[in-house]
Amino acid sequence: MTRTLRRTQTGRVRQENHGDLSSRRPTGRPVRLLLCAAVIVICLLLVAPVGAAVPSFGGWSWTQSSGTGALLRGVAFVNANDGWAVGDDGTILATTDGGATWGAQGSATTAVLSALAFANPSDGWAVGAKGAICATTNGGATWKAQRSSSTEGFTGVAFTSASDGWAVGAAGAICATTNGGATWKAQQSGTTYDLTAIATAGPGDCWGVGAGGTICATTNGGTTWRAQKSGVTDTLFGVAFAGASDGWAVGCDPLTGAGIVLATTNGGATWKVQNCGVTGALFAVAFADQSDGWAVGLAGTVLATTDGGATWKAQDSGTSAYFEGVAVADARDGWLVGQGGMIRASTNGGWPLLARLTLKLGGLKRGVLKLGGRVAATGAVTPTGLAGDTVTLIVQREQSGRWLKLTSMSRTIRASCTYGGTFRAEHRGVYRVKTTIARTIAHTAATTRWSTFRVR
Repeated sequence: MTRTLRRTQTGRVRQENHGDLSSRRPTGRPVRLLLCAAVIVICLLLVAPVGAAVPSFGGWSWTQSSGTGALLRGVAFVNANDGWAVGDDGTILATTDGGATWGAQGSATTAVLSALAFANPSDGWAVGAKGAICATTNGGATWKAQRSSSTEGFTGVAFTSASDGWAVGAAGAICATTNGGATWKAQQSGTTYDLTAIATAGPGDCWGVGAGGTICATTNGGTTWRAQKSGVTDTLFGVAFAGASDGWAVGCDPLTGAGIVLATTNGGATWKVQNCGVTGALFAVAFADQSDGWAVGLAGTVLATTDGGATWKAQDSGTSAYFEGVAVADARDGWLVGQGGMIRASTNGGWPLLARLTLKLGGLKRGVLKLGGRVAATGAVTPTGLAGDTVTLIVQREQSGRWLKLTSMSRTIRASCTYGGTFRAEHRGVYRVKTTIARTIAHTAATTRWSTFRVR
């Protein structure tokens, strides 16, 4: 007998005992997560406050103000400016400026909303608990409920146009529409496992993923769905495709909680495990193209690849809270959503900006300073996103063949991306100065070479 914990769309956690899952339908209500007890406990403990916006957008340093404390479960952007996020209590947020400002929209429901999809800046859909589907034709100015003909909770939705879309959920439920949601009809998925996410790549190509390593696919808009062999029994929470051939699915082992990434280069005919190197669950994945992708999950985990997943590298998210959604407009502009209404963004693909420093010493004559004189240390910092951060000036003096630290001065980088400081030389001898900037979530560390002068 296997024992697992499930977190439902209402946020509650319950224990289930069951036999061979391959031979019976899951007994759970609408499910977003299927994790072992240890993973759930960790997940509930990882509570981190949302910070104020910061000036540098390297890494995932742009903490955007959502105006809500609700768990955000899904996010979608149609370009670098227009985006939406959904979550608990019927929460729908929208932005038209890349997330610089977010505003609440009326969703016409109080149900947990788990996922959303937009076909263009006007037409969008959000799905959630108890078969809830909300739709807009004006970018979210108004949302109206649609009838899905299902009471199963939906956890994934995808559209290929303003007309054609699919929603997936508990117990293998798939509903489809060809008229923008005016009517939804059930399709036969061929599985009773919970389906958690869906991805599309053209008018008829769709893939759904879920519990037990389930992957089902269609090439005819859902007239027929066929099982694909994932080769794993892990719970898959997210799926993304970049074209009809290249796709990725992420999730975790329901017993150990270890994260997993699967990939295909032939539309799912074969799936292979990629080395992601994480011990925590991965909940969502997004790709900007066949090379650049991101996966997010527990404990602030953000993984990134620039080679289609051949290698995955951890990125610094600046938080230990968990992420449930990721969206990208291109290889540079991306957004993460999750616990406590958290929204993080990057304009550099999640990678830290490459910091560079210059240093120039003033007040010297041919490299010599008069005793008691002042040296002016000035310099420039690039890129411009580092304005407002801090550099450190380090001054040393040679004594008996050794360099002794005299002082260090912290200076704020001006809006012009310059800095400056002065110090008085009170002893004869040889001095040297350099400038450093420490690594942050937004940028790399950097240092200048030592600049040497003599005091007489």
